[in-house]
Amino acid sequence: MSAIDLPSLALILAALARGGTHVHVRDAHGLAALMPALTALGATVAAGETWRVQGRGMGGWCEPDRVLDLTARPGAVPLLTGALAAHDVTAVLAAESVSLTGLRPALERVGARLTVRRGDLLPGTITGTPWPIPALHEGLGPSKGMGLLLAGLNSPGRTGVTMLPDMEPALDLLRRFGAGVSVEDGNIWVKGYPDLLGPSDPIQV
Repeated sequence: MSAIDLPSLALILAALARGGTHVHVRDAHGLAALMPALTALGATVAAGETWRVQGRGMGGWCEPDRVLDLTARPGAVPLLTGALAAHDVTAVLAAESVSLTGLRPALERVGARLTVRRGDLLPGTITGTPWPIPALHEGLGPSKGMGLLLAGLNSPGRTGVTMLPDMEPALDLLRRFGAGVSVEDGNIWVKGYPDLLGPSDPIQV
């Protein structure tokens, strides 16, 4: 099971939120790949030891005019594809040798359409849906599960995934931005359409 890429998660949440967010990153290796991707989606991003992100607000991402190349930061792929699944945009993603196996059917269950190479390998295209479908998604690893929770933020009702070890730091990040998160009977649930807001204090990841 792949661990959740917390720096990428923090930056993606910042791009989804209203207002500005400061993110102090301890491990920035390859993270610069996210800057053009989030900028293409409409966020304003300034990289550095402390990243500064001005988000678009929930549901405010625009259709990117370039390939979102995450080859240098593959851990961001399940997170970004999850968020894109619940936005009415089409995006081309590249990430060498990254497979969406297991994640693709879950994203299609949300309502997204994906076209990828044999073996569910990127590069590929994801077309998000304007009418996301909430559900409980089971059997996913932590990173893919977190991607589905990001989709759930821009979906009606509640979206859930199986709770797995080491997911609590990621849930704390969701809460920092104002997401409604609960853990019930071994499952994590998020409420759709929260008013995500950039935290006033810098985030350390």
